[in-house]
Amino acid sequence: MNQVTITALLMLGLITALLIYEMPFTYGNVHVTTMELGNDPLIIAVSDLHLESNRRNLGCIGNYLRSLGKDCIYLVINGDLFDRAHGQALSQYHIHELIHRLNLTGINGLREVIYVMAMYDHDPGINHGEVRYIIDGVGVRVIRGVMKIIIGGKTFWFLHGDYVVRNGLIASLMNKLLNGSYDRLVRFVVRAGRDDWVVIGHTHVPNINNGLRIANTGSWIDRFINATDTAVMINGSGGAELINIKCGS
Repeated sequence: MNQVTITALLMLGLITALLIYEMPFTYGNVHVTTMELGNDPLIIAVSDLHLESNRRNLGCIGNYLRSLGKDCIYLVINGDLFDRAHGQALSQYHIHELIHRLNLTGINGLREVIYVMAMYDHDPGINHGEVRYIIDGVGVRVIRGVMKIIIGGKTFWFLHGDYVVRNGLIASLMNKLLNGSYDRLVRFVVRAGRDDWVVIGHTHVPNINNGLRIANTGSWIDRFINATDTAVMINGSGGAELINIKCGS
């Protein structure tokens, strides 16, 4: 075997190893929590707030929920809530910071906050697939993995997206340069049904693709692109809509 062949094989092995590393779904399982909702719920999903590096007043999120005047609101935090907490164990301090920074206390219609953690960067960790907190009267359900919500027979999957491709910039480039290949891969990995919706974050690029039934919440920090201050709204009829929440600096 000549030197050129050996070098080519080594390069191929390195590229293969990097691809496997960047796609954790190829070697690891993910926890899935299933939740059925009734009574015409309203889901607001945001992601990529990166709290420690984001000094903006994010109380506008809580204020927006108050303004809705609904009785059955679920707020989904779809990963990268924190920025430098990876490697830490999730604690009451983290949950208190979430509630305080987003001004979530005293919202009568807020049934629950569902925090779907990023798995490989930024967010802290938990020892189990799911834990729950009640702090300052706010119930918070924390999921390390995937949240599957069923509303009247319609299924919605929530995950940050790093379980599919670790690096958000790479995931974004896959979508931009390879015709939405990252979004398609996400749907394949969670085994979403044809009529299911999948809601992700991670790339910081907000989008609603009605044909593919995948929604991206965008981000709340200037990183890669400017903060988009966007969220995905899902109502009881099963529609997904990209909305903008007005928020100051």
